[in-house]
Amino acid sequence: MPQALIWGASGGIGSALVRTLKGAGWQVYAAARDESRIPAEADLVLTFGAASEYSMQTAVTRVAYETSELDLVVYAAGGLQAETVSDFAAADWQAVIDANLTGAYLCAKHSLPLLKPEGQMVFIGAYTEKITLPRFAAYAGAKAALETFVAVLAKENRRQKFTLVKVGAVDTPFWQNVPFALPKTALSAATVAARLLEHFTSGTGGVLEL
Repeated sequence: MPQALIWGASGGIGSALVRTLKGAGWQVYAAARDESRIPAEADLVLTFGAASEYSMQTAVTRVAYETSELDLVVYAAGGLQAETVSDFAAADWQAVIDANLTGAYLCAKHSLPLLKPEGQMVFIGAYTEKITLPRFAAYAGAKAALETFVAVLAKENRRQKFTLVKVGAVDTPFWQNVPFALPKTALSAATVAARLLEHFTSGTGGVLEL
């Protein structure tokens, strides 16, 4: 039975991934800031904060009691606060960076020891050229840095596969923080999850554009 660890399993994409993988016969370990919002289908629920290395270490240690090998690790956590640079409070800026970038680094650092040599690690990114917009400095900057981070991570760990998912609008509660209307072309979270599973099954890494 393949095994996955999903970080950000209470969000729209993360929740859809839990359900999609369970439906395909996977063992799923699910971590989120709020355990109560993780789908009931998950085999094990865990709590973490993107800026807390201790919480991520603790979560991985708990997973290690269940398995020594993960086929798939997904960092689907994130956060957005739209504000101009001049009005952005430093703490709020840091929270956006932590959710989208620092958490991804901590995910990789602590999950890698459990990832199979042929396993894959996936990070939810964005089309950064499309989000270089007023009031998006923190979010766009974090996602641009994430793309470079994943590219370097892949070069440092050539046995495993690493994928950056470039995804546009997705119809999830995350969109409530975006200061404009949801596009009619927005994907469903279930569609994104299904495409991620197809990508994993194909055995390829790199960039997945949705």
